[in-house]
Amino acid sequence: MRVTYSPITLIISAVLTGLAQHPLHLGWLAWFSLVPFIFVLNRIKSTKDFFKAGFLWGLAYYLTTIFWLAMNIGTTPIIGVISMLAAVLYCSLNVAGISLIIGFLKSHYSQRWFWLLPFIWTSIEYIRNMDVLTGGPWTALANTQLDFLTLVQNAEITGIYGITFWIILLNVSIYNWIDRPYSSHSFAVVSIFLLPWITGIILTPTPQEGIVKKIDVTLIQPNIHLSQKWKPGAVRENIESLLTLSKPAIENGVDLVIWPESATSSYILQGNQYSLKWIQSELGESKLLSGIPYFTGEKENRKFFNSVVLISPDSVSKIYNKLKLVPMAEHIPLSGVFPSLKELNLGQANFTHGDEYRMFNIQNTKFAAMICFESTIPALSAEFVRRGAQVLVYVVNDGWYETPPEPQQHAKQAIFRAVENRRPVLRCTNTGISMVIDPSGNIVRQLSLNQTGVISAAIMPSKRVTFYTKYGDIFSQLSTVISMFFIIGVLLRKK
Repeated sequence: MRVTYSPITLIISAVLTGLAQHPLHLGWLAWFSLVPFIFVLNRIKSTKDFFKAGFLWGLAYYLTTIFWLAMNIGTTPIIGVISMLAAVLYCSLNVAGISLIIGFLKSHYSQRWFWLLPFIWTSIEYIRNMDVLTGGPWTALANTQLDFLTLVQNAEITGIYGITFWIILLNVSIYNWIDRPYSSHSFAVVSIFLLPWITGIILTPTPQEGIVKKIDVTLIQPNIHLSQKWKPGAVRENIESLLTLSKPAIENGVDLVIWPESATSSYILQGNQYSLKWIQSELGESKLLSGIPYFTGEKENRKFFNSVVLISPDSVSKIYNKLKLVPMAEHIPLSGVFPSLKELNLGQANFTHGDEYRMFNIQNTKFAAMICFESTIPALSAEFVRRGAQVLVYVVNDGWYETPPEPQQHAKQAIFRAVENRRPVLRCTNTGISMVIDPSGNIVRQLSLNQTGVISAAIMPSKRVTFYTKYGDIFSQLSTVISMFFIIGVLLRKK
């Protein structure tokens, strides 16, 4: 059967997989939703049909997963729709690439080609996630499994790509069993399904007892609407709201208060000493970690940054400037090479990339504070931990999206960062979803979307070095090497 006769099969497969990404507790759909796609790949032969099959599956999957890009209240509806469609079309090329490679390998491994799919898919996902134009790992298949914490524990070894590999391998084994329903094939399905749950139980850390060193933290979720946040003359009112929410914790002597991304909405370190002194005067013995806008240089050559600062009652730390900016939202790609691109006005900011892995010392403990989108990049958090970070903080403003599923998709990825590095994670947001996550990935405290509130918790810093922290994405890199081995093997045999 030609793929042109099976578009419904491809669309159903992709939509089911896309639904598994949403906050609907449907992650189990991904365990079998790719089986129809594999059946289609088995039935087609021409390069053209492999491209069409992959591209159509990708269109349906990404449209289901990231349709919310069109709902960004920070830009006009037409720009929102255009940017969403452009992202969907661009990302769909990844699945088309997977399909084309499988078609190429199938020409030689005609009977067992499908067992190569987990290696190819994992490799392409890993390579693709290096390109932040695709949103990085935002749409990685592994993110469908974050409701299953025992399974997620394997990320301590393999990172997210081991979870992706398992999803594809499980789908392939189910396909193999349906195509050839032998008892050995059904046993393979059961074994492949159970293995990561067993290893997950083994890897789950036991509760720590007798830990003396704890740090008291308070996360502030002010729930300030963007229309209020950036309203002219609203700086004092916004800071007053943040201080009012922080005051009870400060009076109780909390070690650290955390405010979200760009919380102050003004350059409090430059030309607004009144606001800075006001904040410091209210801190008592506590410290404040806050997202701020920041700039350097004279007006003609000024560089703007999305930043984090640690404010003490009598001092201000050096600044962490966001390293990984969101393309088309925080900067125009290649604008550093071609400055004229900064003149484009698509509703985006024009920030400059930071260039230093700066950390903050709080109670003789190293805190890494990253900003918003950076929480979705596994390698970035792992690098901070390799450099000594004992606690991971993400300050976030998802106020551009007032309804599900974007805030939920974003928030849940922080669970992986906790497990990969076995670090406590503090996620402080403007409008939600704020979280405290322990090193096992358990959400200890949480504030819902569009809720004003405060989270107080006592966290235990960690110095443990996991396999993933030490060796990074070696699992996906090994998958890439294996994929290249088979591809090169076919090329050599065709000569």
